[in-house]
Amino acid sequence: MLFTETDDLVRVNNEGYSYHAHNDDTNERLWVFDYRVDDHSALADALVQHARKKGYGKIVFPVREEDTAALTPAGFVTEARAEGFFDGRTALFLAYYLNPARQESGTLAGELEILAEIRTRPREIGAGPDPDIALRPADTGDIPELARLFGTVFQAYPTPVDDPEYLELAMGLGTLFQVATTGGRIVGAAAAEIDPSYKNAEMTNCATHPDFRGRGLASHLLFALERTCAERGYRCFWSLSRAGSYGMNLVFHRLGYRHGGTLINNARFGGRFEDLHLWVKYPA
Repeated sequence: MLFTETDDLVRVNNEGYSYHAHNDDTNERLWVFDYRVDDHSALADALVQHARKKGYGKIVFPVREEDTAALTPAGFVTEARAEGFFDGRTALFLAYYLNPARQESGTLAGELEILAEIRTRPREIGAGPDPDIALRPADTGDIPELARLFGTVFQAYPTPVDDPEYLELAMGLGTLFQVATTGGRIVGAAAAEIDPSYKNAEMTNCATHPDFRGRGLASHLLFALERTCAERGYRCFWSLSRAGSYGMNLVFHRLGYRHGGTLINNARFGGRFEDLHLWVKYPA
């Protein structure tokens, strides 16, 4: 996950626990991205009270596998699993629903049918992009064109990737961007939001200009980012994709990612909550 100086982050330290979390008003959720715990019950109570005071409907809490059993009695449920997430240790993505209605997905059955069909497809990508397409890392000089591409592709998105200032902050914090170009024009992009503390990288912000869809650009951009991250010592790659999107879920399947679970009503797109599939790749 990427957090910038514009995000509302909170750090709480107590004798039996501590946590670092994002107050996510846009998605009406509390996302806990780091923690220490001796007293699991006290931590669970603190998180629920925190989210309730903010008026949120959901808590998202990736935890170390060994902490799961102690948090389940407090009402946390497991939605997904990511091997290697915590510097080689498995994470379980727990959820707590303060709004019971948010736990009910009216679209999940159809999304799982899409997923089942995707799983019948081969796990492979082409040898490389078409000859007229070049891949390269992006730099700050690409920011205006990247913002325009994201604005064209994403009509509704949980983060302001069409804002040049946001992209500049992201690059400054270490996010890696890869672009596909032809004739000097950027026609595709993807990003890896790296977590140096736990050596995982979230693959995100995959965008292909409408005129260049169907040419496998997303797969090749992500594969290039994986190689770059691996060279820097990152081994766990993961992503959250809109569960109703056939194309992006197929991309991660083809790249060898494993479906780790589904986060219900997890992010807001165009005024409504959507389910997100979690995909993870962690070499054994």
